[in-house]
Amino acid sequence: MLLLIGLPTLTIYVGVLGLTLQRLRVVNRAEMEASITQRAISDAARFDAAFREIATIATTTARFVEINPDLPLGQLEQQLRSNLRINPAVYGAACAFEPEAPGDDLLCPYVYRRADGALVTMNIGRDVYDWHADPQWDWYHTPKRTGSPSWSAPYFDDGAGNALMVTYSVPFTQDGAFRGVMTVDIDIAHLRETVGGSIVGDLDFVILTPEGHFVYNRNPEAVMSETVFDVAEAIGRPDIAKAYRDIVSGEPGLTTLAGWRGAPPAGWEQWTETQWVFSAPVGSTGWVVATMMPESRVLAAVRARMAMATGALALTLLLILASVWFVTGRLVRPIKRLHGAVGEIARGNLDARVTGIDTNDEVGELAGAFNAMAADLRSHLDNLAAAEAHRAKVEGDLELARTIQRSLLPATLPNAPNFDIAGWNLAADQTGGDYYDWLELPDGQTIFTLADVTGHGIGPALIVAACRAYMRASTSLGAAELADAVLRVNDLLFADIPSGRFVTAAVGLLDPAAYSMTLISAGQAPILFYQAASGVLHCWHADGLPLGIMEGAPFDAPRTITFAPGDVLLLTTDGFMEWPDVGGRQFGIDGLEAFLREHHTMDAEAMIAALHERVLAHAGGVAQGDDLTALVIRRVEVDA
Repeated sequence: MLLLIGLPTLTIYVGVLGLTLQRLRVVNRAEMEASITQRAISDAARFDAAFREIATIATTTARFVEINPDLPLGQLEQQLRSNLRINPAVYGAACAFEPEAPGDDLLCPYVYRRADGALVTMNIGRDVYDWHADPQWDWYHTPKRTGSPSWSAPYFDDGAGNALMVTYSVPFTQDGAFRGVMTVDIDIAHLRETVGGSIVGDLDFVILTPEGHFVYNRNPEAVMSETVFDVAEAIGRPDIAKAYRDIVSGEPGLTTLAGWRGAPPAGWEQWTETQWVFSAPVGSTGWVVATMMPESRVLAAVRARMAMATGALALTLLLILASVWFVTGRLVRPIKRLHGAVGEIARGNLDARVTGIDTNDEVGELAGAFNAMAADLRSHLDNLAAAEAHRAKVEGDLELARTIQRSLLPATLPNAPNFDIAGWNLAADQTGGDYYDWLELPDGQTIFTLADVTGHGIGPALIVAACRAYMRASTSLGAAELADAVLRVNDLLFADIPSGRFVTAAVGLLDPAAYSMTLISAGQAPILFYQAASGVLHCWHADGLPLGIMEGAPFDAPRTITFAPGDVLLLTTDGFMEWPDVGGRQFGIDGLEAFLREHHTMDAEAMIAALHERVLAHAGGVAQGDDLTALVIRRVEVDA
């Protein structure tokens, strides 16, 4: 019996073990490749964000100069110095003015960061180099010619900073005519310390143009020299040239390159073993980031998993063989009795029992368990049917609660001439703890509410319904009574909801005729308001405690917001800000602010949809953990 069972088991298990290990190796490698490809995309996105942040400094300063054409030179230089203090990755900042007449002196105040960290101010005039007359200085001539911002090719700024750098330039105008460019510089030699180190850690990386030129290389001599394809072919590695042609194509991907069998040439010392090269494009600049990782480092985790799996499977096999040897001698006769009783049960005889097994070992326990199972089977079947019916009822009740809660949200838009308004809600569970609402008043004004109850589910959903009813009953016609209405709701909730629960809420009274709103925020923040004319984005904090925490809680006087054409008020619950990505980094207030700056011209409903897509893209597959609610109020009228 032992050979009859053990030998086939051993044969099958060894075969399965081999197939399992092979499959495990393939799966682990595929998972590692997918993970590294995703990391390439993530790293490129972080480089893109860093470059965009640096570019925003030049863009903002250019717009500032446009609206302040008579800005004194001293104040302009102070602004340039501030640009360097804002972001340590900025090496230098300049403002190059177009001469008003041929032959005029060149005016280009420039501030750069010295090696000891001190900021140096100078003027890049013709005594340094003639950036106006010489077309090789594309940091000036390209934005002048195209009228659009651009990143320059790498260059050595001899006489003005004396560093290898790339420059982002933004043209600015006055009275509709080109007036000059605003720039920020990145020191290529220190790009790892200022930007790259926090993104790729200790890994080696390069940044390439679509043509194959190095924007960054740990060997500075490679920057501004021949392309990576020329270098690879010169050292006899056409496979590297082919791989980098795929890399600069603009698609994220992963490739492996064999290391040198002998001593590698200068500049390629890290290629003593096979390298995994993962790359992805940097959207804002058109460049490509390629990061190298030794294969031994990549596959270390895979090999560890394989060793652990092999040991576990081998141990399992030994245990199985030992169990077969021990059990076969004791199971034959009792198993026949069990088989007969099972046949009776299969034929519908639920009164069948196993007899003749009086041992206290596992077989005896199995016989006792079988007899107990037979006795309880019909009861369990009945209980199972009842439990299934109860589960279906609970799910039906939850769906009904969700339908009722959704019906409490506004079904139509409010009558607010010259305003584009939209609200949106997506619960994390079948029912949620967020809501938005608006209530039109007889005098043409409208009360707006956005609220967030702690938690999500049935309990917070009930509080949402109560809060909405209290708010609608308590709001009155005048702005002067807004604080009283909110205080009444606070006291009602304090009396009703359990300790530890509270409601954050932003309540506003919109007067379309006056293009203004009075607003109170009870613990709800941030309040984001974008002024289209100036490009200023306000981020206001709450005016008081959340509702329901303390009876008679004081609130600051309502905030008055005046809407000019194109101005946008964005209110969101914290589900947007606190949604993390796979690395745990939350979308944050910075993410909301950046989104509003980029999309303030969209209509309200499309803006909310775009915000949801932006947060989903940030999350990268991380499941929604909190309710999402947003309210957008945007003035669309253009003054005559």
